[in-house]
Amino acid sequence: MGVAEEPSRWSVEKFGPDLVLDLRARIPKALQRAVELAKSARMASALDTDHAFGPTRWKQQYESLHEQLQDLPDVKDVHPPGAQVRVTICRDHLLLPWMYAKRRGIDMRRVRGRFKNQLIRDLLILFGPQPGYEEPTLPEMPPTPDEARDRTLLRQAIEDLSPQPMALLVGFACNSDEGLLGVSWGEAALAPGGGLEWGPVEDLFRLT
Repeated sequence: MGVAEEPSRWSVEKFGPDLVLDLRARIPKALQRAVELAKSARMASALDTDHAFGPTRWKQQYESLHEQLQDLPDVKDVHPPGAQVRVTICRDHLLLPWMYAKRRGIDMRRVRGRFKNQLIRDLLILFGPQPGYEEPTLPEMPPTPDEARDRTLLRQAIEDLSPQPMALLVGFACNSDEGLLGVSWGEAALAPGGGLEWGPVEDLFRLT
């Protein structure tokens, strides 16, 4: 598995020239491990569907990420209240794994529609960039589900470990036949309507 090109100035400024090289090498390996475990679960299930692949991959994408990175400098993890997974924090960045496609050659910035993962939605709202546009709220309009959610405990759990965290999406494409197809990371704000508004993005791996 190869890491794409050289680190960008954006990622070097975030993690430093040495740590960023380790992260760029280890993150794709962690996600490949998660996908391989999910493929094994599907084979063991003897099912023709991905019913065993999906849940295993979702759990392992968090666990494998922490296992691969835990010995690096400034890496810790947090188990958010009510969540089934732990989130890896590296140098005050929340590394949030997100499967965005099942086919190769798709840019995660082109994915449309409402972002569905509730844990990551909450973390983007709390610790992600601010969207460039906010819809005006009329006085008599009821709050949206996102506006009504109480995220106090989640904020406290994160800020106890990292006073000024920043959410960083680690997007990847995969399927149960070909395995891991691509990995990128980048900054995104949760935009009005539930989609993503992208800032800097960098490719880490592409299956050719």
